[in-house]
Amino acid sequence: MNRYNVKVNDQIYQVEVADVEANTTNNEESSASICFEAIKAEYDYCVTRAEKLENKVYILLACAFIFVLLTTQIEKAGNVNLPQTKPELYGIIIYALLLVIAIVSNVAMLIMSVNLLRSLRFGRLDAGLLLTEGLPDEKDTTAVRFIGSIYAQNTDNNNAILEKKYTAFNKCVGLFCVSTVTLISLAVVSIFIGI
Repeated sequence: MNRYNVKVNDQIYQVEVADVEANTTNNEESSASICFEAIKAEYDYCVTRAEKLENKVYILLACAFIFVLLTTQIEKAGNVNLPQTKPELYGIIIYALLLVIAIVSNVAMLIMSVNLLRSLRFGRLDAGLLLTEGLPDEKDTTAVRFIGSIYAQNTDNNNAILEKKYTAFNKCVGLFCVSTVTLISLAVVSIFIGI
């Protein structure tokens, strides 16, 4: 017998759990533990995936050095002289359009990246529920089915949350690429229009 202390709503309960060998009265083999481990592994994968997303967002925010290039281009816009020829006018119009695209994509990327850093509300196993449902007194397979169903439900919900976050992250990466290409184009156009 293993004895555990479980805290539920500021009350401590002592739970005794029989050893697996002591609990088996017949030699029937069950795949319950294998199924439970598979379900638990999927849940753990979901949690790890959330941690990886946060790390990717931090990397993306670190790449916001592009913002420095953007501010340089905005500063250069103040030095634009009145165009003397049509090609200069077209260059300034192209420069202005590219600058607007760069500003919008950069600001949108930063806003979306910061929103991705908001905490996730993941479904978790409520240990108190195990006690209120009387699972310590049930067969192992019953407990595994009950806990497994909770893990499976939480995994589905958590994966739905993560899919939304990863979709938003992929949009951020797209905006980062747009911003980078636009800023490089701005640098080239600024050379041609002489600023």
